[in-house]
Amino acid sequence: MAIKLRKKTELFTFYDSKGEKIERETEVRFDPLTGETSRLVYDAGLAITPIDYSEAAEKTKGANCPFCPENIFSMTPVFPKEIAEEGRITKGEAIVFPNLFPYSKHNGVTVFSGDHFIRLNEFTPELIKNAFQAAQMYIHRAAITDSHAKFASINWNYLPLSGGSIMHPHLHIIISDTGTNYQTNTYEKARQFEMETGTKYFTSLSETERLIGERWIADNGTITWLHAFAPKSHNDYIGIFNKAYSVEDIREADWDHFAKGLQTIFSILTDQSFSSFNLILSIDPEQREPVHVRLIPRLTIGALETSDINFFQALHQEPLTYKAPEEIAAKSRIRFEELL
Repeated sequence: MAIKLRKKTELFTFYDSKGEKIERETEVRFDPLTGETSRLVYDAGLAITPIDYSEAAEKTKGANCPFCPENIFSMTPVFPKEIAEEGRITKGEAIVFPNLFPYSKHNGVTVFSGDHFIRLNEFTPELIKNAFQAAQMYIHRAAITDSHAKFASINWNYLPLSGGSIMHPHLHIIISDTGTNYQTNTYEKARQFEMETGTKYFTSLSETERLIGERWIADNGTITWLHAFAPKSHNDYIGIFNKAYSVEDIREADWDHFAKGLQTIFSILTDQSFSSFNLILSIDPEQREPVHVRLIPRLTIGALETSDINFFQALHQEPLTYKAPEEIAAKSRIRFEELL
């Protein structure tokens, strides 16, 4: 088995005010590709209260939102004609247009629909599929006009806790000459893995986790869903498009399966009282590794609504989780069996 799953346990011994001995374990897990560590903190008593955004949605919709139907065509910019003859790209209800303050050389924004606020359990497969297919169309057209911009990703900040500054559901499509740290590190390590083992990393990961069964969740069409061994948050879902190595390789049936799988994950997040998340769909610039997706929830903690990112994640760049990946995967398998 080429994939190496390493972890170590650290034991902290101390005493309570009455002199009773207390022992607490922290588990350090090593990412099987990059070697980066994540820490599993046990017995933290994480209690999550979902946030009701109904009032905020009412205050920010309509005239106050550039993505709402009455504003979107007058308040959003348009692409040059070589990207979109009519200025924007559409698929069903989804609309793609340029980001006014771009993160990269090419940065499209995909608005899902005219609905300003969509709860997790209200996203339909059709809404998800149309938005991602519209993003796919933009990546394809940008690639035709710019052969240097090879690093592409589709990204989703859902609701304010994720860093989303506009409540109206939307995606960011990033296409650049330069990969992000995540992309550069992932694909450099993947090349090294392939040289050492003769196999593609994400293909090997999919096969290994399916064989072990502890973090494998489901195979849905050509897409494998699993939970990360060394997670970047309290859940860390990975979706692997086993047959797609480029954006053009993703077929309509793949998007159907992806959308249904994502809808199922949304129901699992809702069960855990998560109401916000970050998502990345990353495409290998050399088309050597399958397209893959990662999704992590975002939350606040306790009565002070403390951020879920502290010095560990922000400066040490060390993810923390209070939830064991194997337990989340087991619950997720049941839900996928029920809904797929």
